[in-house]
Amino acid sequence: MGQDPLSQAQRLAAAGEHEAALRLARELEAEYAAQGDDGVNLLLWVRLSMARWLAVQERPDRRAALAVLDAAEQTWRSPAVQGSEMVHLLGAELMSLRSFVLRQLGYAAESLAAGEQALAFFTELEQDAPEMLSAVGRVPLLLNRGAALADLGRTAESLAPLAQALAALREAGAAAVHRDVEIELLVLQGTSLTLLGRFAEAGAAEAEAIAFARKESGRAARHLLATALTNHATTLTRVRQYDEALGTVHEAMAVLRETDGEPVTAVQRRRWGLPLSTEAEVLLAVGRREDAARAARRAEPVLREYAAEVPLLVAGSLANVCLLIGEAEDDKAYADEALERLTELNERFPGRYEYWWRRARDLVERLHSGAG
Repeated sequence: MGQDPLSQAQRLAAAGEHEAALRLARELEAEYAAQGDDGVNLLLWVRLSMARWLAVQERPDRRAALAVLDAAEQTWRSPAVQGSEMVHLLGAELMSLRSFVLRQLGYAAESLAAGEQALAFFTELEQDAPEMLSAVGRVPLLLNRGAALADLGRTAESLAPLAQALAALREAGAAAVHRDVEIELLVLQGTSLTLLGRFAEAGAAEAEAIAFARKESGRAARHLLATALTNHATTLTRVRQYDEALGTVHEAMAVLRETDGEPVTAVQRRRWGLPLSTEAEVLLAVGRREDAARAARRAEPVLREYAAEVPLLVAGSLANVCLLIGEAEDDKAYADEALERLTELNERFPGRYEYWWRRARDLVERLHSGAG
């Protein structure tokens, strides 16, 4: 017997051959759509798979993924699916994916709402059909919830779902199989703890993420290692361990260069935005203003390019790099732009951007008073 086409597409995607998987999936989508109600469940699975692959391929196209999810939701709402015993399982998968993609596009509130629907479906399945669920099925739902809460400025609230996800992953004995997820959860925990000023706990979470990621060779894990190192450098900077912070962010850059080579594509350039701005932050803290300005100006076009595509996702990073240039060069125009951007963010997401907003306010007052 020939291999099932959907299974074949999934194997291609698992091997990293996303373009081939998507080509096959599009053929299957047309085939199942033509079957009407007889092919509706398979049509939905194909669309969910397509959305996931579009969102995680080497050059992600998350807007395309969201469009496919919109089509998948229309299919899910059809009478044929709603009357199926798979409706809650498919709904949980659909809303979980929607939560992930929306978060990656910067739509934190919408991501949180989709995640709540996914968790509601999951809860129903736990009660009515637990045999349909994976032991770690709740983990990505909780991860997305924690990340979205943090993005909305509800930082303290973000810690509980992240801790629950990490505990569920480890209690199921699945951490070694899903090491990338474990690392991401630790990185997200560290970020929230740093924002809350709980630097020792943040450093511990980040150190654990770094230790795990250093043992992994896959591309995704290497990128997570660079992120964990960059975040840890930020935490070290906040506790004034500047030499260690600078070494840590330079290691993050070395990991990116070893993994991707010199940044050529837009996706590769985007990965350099945060390490460069973090390097600028450390250099500024130790008084190396010219070097800090140079690093921040390298980050600026990267972040502006990225912000043109996903403005909500990159808004904070772009505001921060404007602040760094303003501080490093005593530049009123950059300081004003930083304050304008951070004021809007601080009002929209109370608490998330308070630290940077105060810095921008103080800088603008200093520069415009003539003290600079």
